[in-house]
Amino acid sequence: MPVTITRNPENGGNLFFTSGQISFSELRRHFTDDQSGFGSQISASQLRRDTDVTKENPIVPDATHNEQISTGNNLSLSQFRGSVKRYLATQSGTDDNNGRLEPGFRMGLYDPNGRGLDFAGGGVNGRDGQGGNDTGNHTKNVQKGVLITGTCGSLYPGHAAAQLTPRVTVHNFRINVSGRIYGYGGTGGYNPTGYPVGNASGEDGGIGLNVGSSGYNNRVRIAGGFIAGGGGGGEQGLNGGRGSTGTCWQEYNVQSCGGNPGCNSGGNVVRRWSGNDCESTCVCWFACCDRPTKWMQYATCRKEQTSTTPTQGIGGRGGNGQGYNKPRTNGENGTNGTCPTCPGGYNLSGGECGGNGGRGGDGGDWGQDGGETPGGRTKGRAGAALQCDTVANRRFALYGDDGPNNVKGAIINFER
Repeated sequence: MPVTITRNPENGGNLFFTSGQISFSELRRHFTDDQSGFGSQISASQLRRDTDVTKENPIVPDATHNEQISTGNNLSLSQFRGSVKRYLATQSGTDDNNGRLEPGFRMGLYDPNGRGLDFAGGGVNGRDGQGGNDTGNHTKNVQKGVLITGTCGSLYPGHAAAQLTPRVTVHNFRINVSGRIYGYGGTGGYNPTGYPVGNASGEDGGIGLNVGSSGYNNRVRIAGGFIAGGGGGGEQGLNGGRGSTGTCWQEYNVQSCGGNPGCNSGGNVVRRWSGNDCESTCVCWFACCDRPTKWMQYATCRKEQTSTTPTQGIGGRGGNGQGYNKPRTNGENGTNGTCPTCPGGYNLSGGECGGNGGRGGDGGDWGQDGGETPGGRTKGRAGAALQCDTVANRRFALYGDDGPNNVKGAIINFER
């Protein structure tokens, strides 16, 4: 959804002194926020533009709309025409990265696709745009509030649901979360190939809110909102053993009278033996006396062939981790292996059945790792709920509702 940028939200979104008289009393009211300790007067020296980026609430901040205000002694009231105390960006509705490999809600410099925060209002080539030479309000000490009131989510691995990572170091960013930020849920590991590929690891979950590198006086406040890192995907179940082929065999007997019989149906002779006479001749004068002349010959023939190749059981698919538009799922059972088999009439010798595939690991809930499996690969790691990259020990400060009901997942490098 488009982000609404408001200048001077306490002044109805209007720049100061666009017309009419400029008075010290009005300057005091606008720029001190009527804070105690300033009394009813304000001096000219207090109204100089302050460029110190370490100041948390400069009276007259450095901003693109204030660059006409002097930092020295040549101060005049007319320099406060069109001036500003702070900016406010409001996110509402739903922001995700459907079709775009980038964060779901991006708070960096304004880009050609209309994403990012354009406080100065100059577009992509303006001071807060990606073509603006990094001289805009992101780098200045003016307070920049960001209200996340809707839903931010990521549909792609490696991309946060909401992110502030401009190519510049930011100061005085105040991110207030009353909406929902959902990280990407890691996909469960699965590869049906089996040997030699092996089991697949679970995919890592994504970060909820990534604020990148920090300058001075930056903070995140959770005001009833919910921020969650995506759950890791479960690893694939262990593949079963490959098994091995065996030898299929059958034997049959053949016979021949007076000669060695051959294997007329194929195969090889594995043993031979002889039997009774099968042919004789008459040798007596007055009566016929048989004399055997041939004996029955027997042989055993053996036919062999390789058995079918057993099927390796494939490990079950790992469950998906909980994420934006992706429910958490449990791991699935693996497939069963098969044994080597022979054609009808054959016997099997040797061989080994393929093992059954193991069950896949369950997907992780918000901010939780995916499930492991015995002897498997790697579970998917949970995405952090909030992450800040430190620069010279400067970190975002975290305030508000940061308990387990509002934050699911690790909080990395925040001051608490």
